[in-house]
Amino acid sequence: MKILLAYFSFTGNTEKVSKLILKCLQESGINCDIFKIEPILKLKYLPWLFLSFIPGLPFPVKNLKLLNLGNYDAIILGSPKWSLSCPPVTYFIRFLKSERLKAKSSLRIFLFITYGGFGEDSYIQKLKKNLEECGFNVPIASKFKRSEIKDGKAIEGINKFCSEILLSLSPSHPNISKS
Repeated sequence: MKILLAYFSFTGNTEKVSKLILKCLQESGINCDIFKIEPILKLKYLPWLFLSFIPGLPFPVKNLKLLNLGNYDAIILGSPKWSLSCPPVTYFIRFLKSERLKAKSSLRIFLFITYGGFGEDSYIQKLKKNLEECGFNVPIASKFKRSEIKDGKAIEGINKFCSEILLSLSPSHPNISKS
């Protein structure tokens, strides 16, 4: 089994969660590649804030041609929760949609967001719906609050997220707690 963990992080919170997820999965014996979603231009906070108010706006990302979705049994996608959208993640989702036919038919996407404000439930549901409309199965969507990430309190939720992924992909995995 091979998983792609793709994430975009502006402040470092989504990256921190991604690295903890990667560590958890690797300790469970899962082969996992990590892909940092990097925009072709580095923008400061205010331009990103402005762009995030335009629903569905994609912003081009580097190195997507290096990814072969046919190599993966699942994708974990991490995104910060911004105003209405996260343009680099929107672009990545469009890439996933364009490459869908090259992917394994059973490819699942596990989704997580990091957030600091409000509206995270509707935001993650919108992302999930967008991925499902592209033809992907999104069995698990989770969220992690910025303050809990910074003070280390998110680790329990991250471990639960990893266990849910393992259970979804391989119910007989030895590192799965059935509780």
